[in-house]
Amino acid sequence: MATVANLTPEQELDILKIILQLRSLGDVKSSERLRAKVRQCLLESADDDVAIEAADTLLRHYRKVVKKLDGTYEEERELKRLRNEQGARRASMFVDDQAESGEEDESVEDEEDFDDDEEEEVRATEDSKENEEGK
Repeated sequence: MATVANLTPEQELDILKIILQLRSLGDVKSSERLRAKVRQCLLESADDDVAIEAADTLLRHYRKVVKKLDGTYEEERELKRLRNEQGARRASMFVDDQAESGEEDESVEDEEDFDDDEEEEVRATEDSKENEEGK
């Protein structure tokens, strides 16, 4: 009888959670595909390490499927786009300020303060999004 590879308990739990999430979101076909692919990787893997890597790949893919179904994927993309735009604006403002002031050397302190302010604004934006989702 062939030996079956094993996954970590965390992976097993994550797979079960994703299967249940897919079913609750109405995508029974994807949940069945995930179940079949996990079973196949367990049967075909030569050892546990290969099975664990294959399961990680499946988990990454199906987490993305769940995010697309529940809408969080688009929200995350929008937040990322806003952060990138905000960073580009700040960089542009910094360059403009440096050009106007005529300073040739860049102050490390100014850059660090700039990054701290940006991080605080991004956190505040993300917190407000999380609060809206919780309602």
